[in-house]
Order: sequence, then C-alpha cells, then structure tokens
Amino acid sequence: MAASELAQAPATAPANNPKSVVDSLMAAMAANDGEKIRSLFAANASQAYGNGTAKSGEAFFRWLDSDIIQRNGRVENAQLTASGNEVVATGQYQSNGYSSQADFLFTVEDGRITSWRMRY
Repeated sequence: MAASELAQAPATAPANNPKSVVDSLMAAMAANDGEKIRSLFAANASQAYGNGTAKSGEAFFRWLDSDIIQRNGRVENAQLTASGNEVVATGQYQSNGYSSQADFLFTVEDGRITSWRMRY
C-alpha cells in the first residue's frame, strides 16, 4: 500500500465505524443538535423499549423529535463498547424532567444507526 493510500484511509474509515457513529450521536445529543442527531439515523431506523414492539420510519423520527430532541435528551458520562456493528452505550440518561441509568444497544449499518434499543 502506498504512503498516500495510508494517509487517506483514516480520514474515511471513522465515518462507517459503528463506535464513531454512536460517539457522534452522544456529542450531538449533548449539544442538542437536532439536525445532526437526525442525520445519524437511517431512514428506516427503529427504536424499542426492552423487548417491546419497535417503531420505525416516520414513527421513529416522531419519537426522536418528541422524546429526545425536544426534551434535550443526552447520556452523561457515556461509555461505549462495540462488537461488530453493535454498540452499547451506558451512562446517566438525562432529559427535561427525567433521569435514569442508560443501557442502550445501537446497531449501525453503512455509517447510519438502524436500531436503538433501550435495555432496562
């Protein structure tokens, strides 16, 4: 591999790295940057609480706006652990009027989050 190829590889690799994608989400949530938050999810992304029924597509984005963005949802002291295309985020979830331990399982495909499962 040529030196020029090595220099270029790190610039493109993190965009599809599942842990980097979720780290970007944590930063966007901390900044309450709704546009950035939305941009990190696939169009058919889904969300579920525990083993409950998942909401996806438009229903997911309505939930993302009402429950995360409008309520300034964020994970404080986020710790990320990745295995393949799955990333677990733990820490303290905070939003306007709500606080709980975070145990979130994200699935990332092609640089976008496709699934967010809240595991309580």
